[in-house]
Amino acid sequence: MGNTIIEASKIVKYFHDPVKVQVLKEVTFAVNKGEFVSVIGKSGCGKSTLLYILSTMDTDYEGDLVFDGELMRSKTHNQLAQVRNEKIGFVFQFHYLLPEFTVLKNVMLPGLKLAKLGPKEVEQNAMEKLQMLGIEDQAKKQANQLSGGQKQRVAIARALINNPLIIMGDEPTGNLDSKNGRLVFDIFKDLAAQGQSLLIVTHDQDFAEKTDRIIEMDDGRIIRM
Repeated sequence: MGNTIIEASKIVKYFHDPVKVQVLKEVTFAVNKGEFVSVIGKSGCGKSTLLYILSTMDTDYEGDLVFDGELMRSKTHNQLAQVRNEKIGFVFQFHYLLPEFTVLKNVMLPGLKLAKLGPKEVEQNAMEKLQMLGIEDQAKKQANQLSGGQKQRVAIARALINNPLIIMGDEPTGNLDSKNGRLVFDIFKDLAAQGQSLLIVTHDQDFAEKTDRIIEMDDGRIIRM
């Protein structure tokens, strides 16, 4: 394995509502350390379904998922939750910040939940992440006082708080204007240059073209890689 962060082998997925429909058809690929990979394809092609499986949130599939050298199939729900919290950072189309908390507290939450470090260390780490993203001056504000672009940067800081092996994103620039979309892309590119692995589902062709590798899906299959 060595450099391989995540490896999917012949992933098959069916939906059963109301009839049985195959949505993923023997999807096989790997993401290596420091690789910035985008997944593209038309709506309904299975991109988000695949991401849900790769993130260990969906366990109802056929095939094998190996994450950081470990087979996920044999793990309990609690063990999978630990993998998610410790090794995966999530960035979604919507930021999912909690408006009742400050920016700093929002970034700290996954670190406090993991409980590997004390609150003071988690706070220090959170400030470092905000600084890295150029928004440390917003730390004491309530999350709902920020602009859309700032909120997404806070969401990225939160995704980074536990130093994950991989960042997974589902349309992370989908709600942003082109300027803020470029800013988020540049942040991801910088992270990849520092050795961070990223797997981003996107509709944005321009975004995808600038990543290290494009995985294109159609009708539940990978058609280009």
